[in-house]
Amino acid sequence: MKKAGFLAIIVLFHLSCSGDDDNVSDVALNGEWILNRASCFCFFEEDFDFSGHTLTFNSIEEEVVVKNSDTSFFITQAGTYSFANNGTVLDIDGRKYTYRIEGNTMVLTFVDNPNIADDEIALFYTKG
Repeated sequence: MKKAGFLAIIVLFHLSCSGDDDNVSDVALNGEWILNRASCFCFFEEDFDFSGHTLTFNSIEEEVVVKNSDTSFFITQAGTYSFANNGTVLDIDGRKYTYRIEGNTMVLTFVDNPNIADDEIALFYTKG
């Protein structure tokens, strides 16, 4: 009986512990990603150069460095930001994006607000 009680206490103790950090460390994110295309309800000149926009992820530190061209930005202003990753959604500077990595391509899709028309955007990056 003592063994059963001890085992029950151990099981309950183990089940009561939960991780405080729900972030997922995805090593596939690590490194530089160069924007090569955006799909949205917005206008870009035919010769618009997306390559000035990069994201450099460090999953261990949970930081991303955002670089932009001089004239525009997509994710947020240039700088270093912490990010959260639950395995399917990245939260960068308060903006949420679903993400998918296939080989050396990453697609970020803005999690839009259903009350705002035309805020959908998908960003296509290539591993640098």
